[in-house]
Amino acid sequence: MALSANRDVDHYIDQELRSFQVAASAHIFKGAFVGLSGGYARPLTAGDPWVGIAYEEMNNSSGADGDLSVRVYTTGDFGLTLSGATVSSIGRPVFASADDTLTFTGAGNSYVGIVQDVVATNEIILRIDPSRRQIKTVIHPVEDLSAGSDISTRGIHGFGTEGWIVAARIVNQATAASGIDDSNTCVVTVAVDGNTIVTETFDSTTTFPSANTAQDLGAVGNTQVNAGDVLTLAVTNGTNADPGPFLVLVDYV
Repeated sequence: MALSANRDVDHYIDQELRSFQVAASAHIFKGAFVGLSGGYARPLTAGDPWVGIAYEEMNNSSGADGDLSVRVYTTGDFGLTLSGATVSSIGRPVFASADDTLTFTGAGNSYVGIVQDVVATNEIILRIDPSRRQIKTVIHPVEDLSAGSDISTRGIHGFGTEGWIVAARIVNQATAASGIDDSNTCVVTVAVDGNTIVTETFDSTTTFPSANTAQDLGAVGNTQVNAGDVLTLAVTNGTNADPGPFLVLVDYV
């Protein structure tokens, strides 16, 4: 229904700090990387959705979900330690494996931002990215291949600038795969200029995702790509393997 009178609405001017309700029994220390579990803030555990860096300590050890709230930095640049960082790491995506640990390893960890600068070996300025604005996604539809039909090597994206690949997955489009077993595998391989980034073999153990669901293709090693590099896809199906139409999605920064 349309307004019939003036109204006041909350206007949040400060974009740097946001408040999150703290999970039951969680103790968040100042400076901790903060993740969410069921919508409540806690010291980040690998794989949590990342929301930022704790502005303050908040101890909810004896409380229930939401009894306390913690303020969290959600934008900005922060000086932190990252093992293996050198000047060549500038622009590279960064992940957290715990509330105090950064890593370049994406598999199983939480994406937190990019290396904005390197002030010394293993010492970086991290530009945090809780909204994942830096991440871009290549989406390529794979047609409904008949059983046993392959895609040998198909270019699906050309990189205009340097970047880093951080994840790859497939999404089954509406149909149930059939005929895939140990003797009739479906192998999906993503590569850059002939160098394999990730490959997954679907069989009786590693089953192809069911209709309208997604599945990671495996650990991607934060692989660097250069301007002009071409991302390619290959699909190899056994004689009776019929995955049906699906999408291939590749995330990069």
